[in-house]
Amino acid sequence: MKSLEVVVPRNLIKKFYLHPEDYGDGAYVVDLINGMYTDVFYRAEGDFVTITNDKKLISYLKSNKSKKREYFFRNGVFAFRTIEDSDLELLNDWQNENSKIAKSKIIKNSQLPSKFMFCFYWIEVGFVTYSDETLIFNIYENDLISDIDIDIAMHLLDEHLSQK
Repeated sequence: MKSLEVVVPRNLIKKFYLHPEDYGDGAYVVDLINGMYTDVFYRAEGDFVTITNDKKLISYLKSNKSKKREYFFRNGVFAFRTIEDSDLELLNDWQNENSKIAKSKIIKNSQLPSKFMFCFYWIEVGFVTYSDETLIFNIYENDLISDIDIDIAMHLLDEHLSQK
């Protein structure tokens, strides 16, 4: 069978890992919620694709619809969104892990949620809390994002909020 490019709905991905081969930024291996795994490639449109000839995988992916996620701020590969019910299991898993902490002072912003998800290449890498004019970035997926990227995201979000 010829390999096909198939969309991998984000809601079917349980866990991301760095790809063992060098395909550049945006290539990962993922565990799917049904126990299968595959490699995926980031698409700026908001999802991932895999190139496969595995009939069972193709059938599974095509039979499941992608659920859109709403982001209140997105700039390139960085995105922030409110916490959804589907995030609760991930947040519970993170409670048992150590996080990398980064802080940033910002202008008071009443529209900002007190806690929200931080995504890099559509992957939830941590969450941000906001209180007392301080953003606290709690990063749990340290192997998926660099310190420089965290700094850039903090700067972009701060810049975005100061324009509002």
